[in-house]
Amino acid sequence: MSLFAPQTDLSRYKARYFWMLLLMALALLLLAGRLYYLQIHRGAEYLALSRSNFVSERRKVALRGMIFDRNRRLLVDNRPSFNVYFTPAFCKKSAFDDTLAHLTEYLGLSDEEIERTRDYFEETKRLDRFLPLLVRRDVAWAELAMIEQQMLTLDGVEVRPETQRAYPRGRLAAHLLGYVGEISPAELARYKDEGYQQGDVFGKSGVEKGWEAQLRGADGRIQVVVDARGQRVPEEQAREVLQGEAIVEKATAGDNLILSIDARLQDLAENRFPGREGAVVAMDPKSGFILAMVSRPDFDPNLVSGRVSPRIWRHLIEDPDRPLHFRATQQHYPPGSTFKPFTGLAALEYGGLMLDEKVRCTGAMPFGDHVFRCWRAAGHGKIAIHRAIVQSCDIFFYKAGRKAGLDQIARVARTFGFGSMTAFESCEEVPGIIPDREWYERNTKTGFLPGFTISDAIGQGDVNVTPLQLVMAYAAIANGGTLFRPQVVLRAESPDGTRVRRYQPVVRHRVEVSEENLQIVHDGLVGVVNEPGGTAYWRRPRRVSFQAAGKTGTAQVVKQGEDRGKDLPYDFRDHAWFVGWAPVGDPRIAVAVVNEHGGHGSSGAAPLVMEMITYYLEQLQASPVAEGWMQP
Repeated sequence: MSLFAPQTDLSRYKARYFWMLLLMALALLLLAGRLYYLQIHRGAEYLALSRSNFVSERRKVALRGMIFDRNRRLLVDNRPSFNVYFTPAFCKKSAFDDTLAHLTEYLGLSDEEIERTRDYFEETKRLDRFLPLLVRRDVAWAELAMIEQQMLTLDGVEVRPETQRAYPRGRLAAHLLGYVGEISPAELARYKDEGYQQGDVFGKSGVEKGWEAQLRGADGRIQVVVDARGQRVPEEQAREVLQGEAIVEKATAGDNLILSIDARLQDLAENRFPGREGAVVAMDPKSGFILAMVSRPDFDPNLVSGRVSPRIWRHLIEDPDRPLHFRATQQHYPPGSTFKPFTGLAALEYGGLMLDEKVRCTGAMPFGDHVFRCWRAAGHGKIAIHRAIVQSCDIFFYKAGRKAGLDQIARVARTFGFGSMTAFESCEEVPGIIPDREWYERNTKTGFLPGFTISDAIGQGDVNVTPLQLVMAYAAIANGGTLFRPQVVLRAESPDGTRVRRYQPVVRHRVEVSEENLQIVHDGLVGVVNEPGGTAYWRRPRRVSFQAAGKTGTAQVVKQGEDRGKDLPYDFRDHAWFVGWAPVGDPRIAVAVVNEHGGHGSSGAAPLVMEMITYYLEQLQASPVAEGWMQP
């Protein structure tokens, strides 16, 4: 047999070699293309997936800023807490049901928590599976111990030490300070672009909500080494893997807030409040900064910040007295006789009323088929505006209201801030109601009737104001006609104190009444407290270095007729008002108190106002906020 194949066989083999080499080239080309796709086109994604098997980059949640009173007494702080997270990427599908069952057993998960965890496991895809879900915030020590002991049965579960909001003074200023809670789906959708994630803490009310952006801070990032089940490995092993700094980006704590309130005055107002329901607002008339703010009944923000017991939450929201409702700004009331000075101003400005013009009060005033009565059945006799304010004569202001007209009363009331929100940055508000003719045409079946003016003129009828609006209006009388925007934050400071932002008084406008007429009303309010016969004369502070001014108010809740003043069911009793300021010539504090169903203003509200004014001026010896807000 020949050692060499015939020429025809060599040609055949060459053809086979060619096709073999072509096939191998195509295979190598496909392999190169696949490698390019995996390593270049999707390399970053798969590198992240690979790295995520042992290195997890997590947020370092920033410390929330603390809140202090004007003298740096701590009001809101942070405390350590332990939160339970679940990461779907570290739990196989076959192990999920057992993991969830164990978590439910150890933590007592609710149906809602179970459903949320299951949905998160089943619906998250790709890299999102490495994002942890907050299962339970602030677990108890017994729950924490159980989870740590049984960690081998909890794939994808991790306990992280973080912080929880704390209110060391309990109920003090609860409504004003507010509380925090887990961000809701609606809030998350709105603020997701600002870096919020599911499970984040978010201000729900009060200063906590109004100043969320300043308090929150900026989260950081940190790398941690985990095993195949998503649980952190020992530190020594982690250092070997990371071979460098674990912190990718440092967290920046939120700004600390220094408020204008004085915790001592706030404590006095809360402890001495005379009724079951109502509100107190104290402020500096020269700046609009709040000194104290109370709402009754109240609540403990420690119980509703973070993990909330369903039993406690149900009790709060089902309580008929509505303890979560901030009555100082979110509730409006008929102001009663505290509204009379504004009716008097309207009559002086637009009704042609003169300072010495007298009206006869016989105790009753027939009008149509109705008789409008004065609180003093025997009447006040002939009386001019000064004594009418001092003695709170109803008949005088019935007639003054008719003289001015409803639209002009509304005009004066609105220039003092009634009927619109005050733009208080820290709490939600209602605008109150200041009716005019157009309002009645829009909101009643009958339209405007002349009798409406008479009731509205003395702060009854359809007039409604908030305690914050009332104290702001009286502050404008006290300071000579400047209406301020209420504020409660004096300064915002960086955690190390290197950056300070100070907030200055903000003027809304000058009230649109003449200085002469404003002084007439001012002098009448001084007489209420300091002249014999004044409705607060017997409540005036004595043996003090100052004079106070103000006005009592008794607002009917229901029409009482001849039963007025008799023993009535609680819900039928009158609201008691008093609003006042001191010192008369140099106002440094103004206070409004409404004691719901508290009876007469002189007995149910005035004593607390006078006690607060005396305590603030005589004992606290605080500098006025208008001067003191600049202090570091």
